[in-house]
Order: sequence, then structure tokens, then C-alpha cells
Amino acid sequence: MKKSILSFLIVVTAFGLVSFGYLNWNDSEKNQSNTTANKDVAINTEVKGKIEKRIFSDFIYDIGPRFSAIKKRQLNTVRSINDFLSREQIQRIVSFKSASIIIFKNEKRSDISESGNTNELTIAQLNLLQSFDYSTNFVISAEYQQKNKETGVLEDSYSTPHLTIVPEKQAKYLPGKDILMEYLKENSKEARANVDPDELQPAKLFFTVTQEGTIENIRLDRSSGYPIVDKTMIELISKAPGDWEPAENAKGEKVNQELVVSFGLMGC
Repeated sequence: MKKSILSFLIVVTAFGLVSFGYLNWNDSEKNQSNTTANKDVAINTEVKGKIEKRIFSDFIYDIGPRFSAIKKRQLNTVRSINDFLSREQIQRIVSFKSASIIIFKNEKRSDISESGNTNELTIAQLNLLQSFDYSTNFVISAEYQQKNKETGVLEDSYSTPHLTIVPEKQAKYLPGKDILMEYLKENSKEARANVDPDELQPAKLFFTVTQEGTIENIRLDRSSGYPIVDKTMIELISKAPGDWEPAENAKGEKVNQELVVSFGLMGC
């Protein structure tokens, strides 16, 4: 009887030890699993943080005239609004309602303009065009009826080409435009490290390449929404390494030319 009781106690004790070991092993597995999961969360959080702080590469969009370039001597040959429109547009136009030439100042249309009601330019419009100096920005505002390309039905339409008067030979950054854009992008990284792309605005930085090949009249016409970025861009363009070749008119004389750096968010 005593032997039976002793055997029973030994079995119970052994079973208890095995159960305790199993429970400890199970808890250890759970803790290891939780630790691994926590590490994964930490890694994922770290990766996400890095992605959010990544400096976006699309920052400098263009360096050149404010709008589409048109040489001053070309204005001597224009006689019609059609000279500013594409061949496809001209083919579809049936009749003009109005056509205006408007000087563009301070990023908006000014009160300086001349209008007509046909595609043929009036004397006043021609005189206005002839008065334009280099770097003048202007817009052609034409309203007309055209045939729908697919249905052939007449419909009202309009066109507003924006243009900038440029010298016959434009100013040139001798190391190359791509080199200048890369210089501006690389050296502005620190200033835009914490910039939220969703808050960024289309910015315009104007500057003049003088007839001596120096940089003057640097002005921010439209802010990016981040003063530190604007300030950095102004400093960089003023201290850009490398020489500028001045613009030249039709006579080969060196002249001033205004150029624009478009940066920040893509815009017009």
C-alpha cells in the first residue's frame, strides 16, 4: 500500500515538472514572438519615417524666359493673330469674335492692351507690339468660333498663348543649363529637408543677365510658401559658379536679358 502511494506521488511530481517546463517554454516562445513583432513594428516605423522625410527630387522645373520665347525681329513680320496660333487651330477657326494683345506684369494681365474684332492686327496693335522691349511678357487673347474636330458642329472657343520677347541670341550659362539646375537642386537639399510637398507652392525667381555677363535684379515674384527655401534659392543663383554669356540683339550688340527659375511645385 505504501509502495503504491509512493509510486503515485512520483508520477504526479514528474507530470507537474513536465507541465511547468512546457508552460515556461510556451511563455518563452510567446515572449520571443512578441519581441520579434515589436522589432518588426520598430523597423517598419523607422522605414516609414525615412520615407516621409525623403527629399523629393522634382524641384527645379525650368530656367529660361518666363513664357514661350519669341524673337523681337519676328514681331516685324506679324500681321495677324494667326501668326501666334498653331496650324491646327487656324484650320478649325471659322470666325473671330475678338483678339487682344495684353502686357503681362507682376504675374497678371495689366491694363496695357489693344483689341480688335478680327484676326487682322489693327494699327494700334502693331504699334504696341513694336514698342515691346526684350523680356516683355505678353498674352494674346483670342475668342472665336471653330468647327468641332469630331462632329463638325460650330462651337465657341478661345486661345491665350503667353509669350516673352527674347534677344536674337539668348543669354547662356556657359557650363550648361543642366549643370545649373543640378547645382540649385543639390545645394538646396538642406533647406527643403523638412518641406511638405503638399504645402509647397509654384515659385518664380527672376534675375537679369547683364550685357557684362553679371547677375543683377534678383527678385522673388512668387514664393514657394517656405521662406528658408526662397532665401536659399536667391543666395544660390547670386553665387552660382561659372560664367554667363550675355545675350545679343540682331546687330550682335550685347544686351540685358531677364530669366526665370521655376521651382517648388509644378505650376504655370
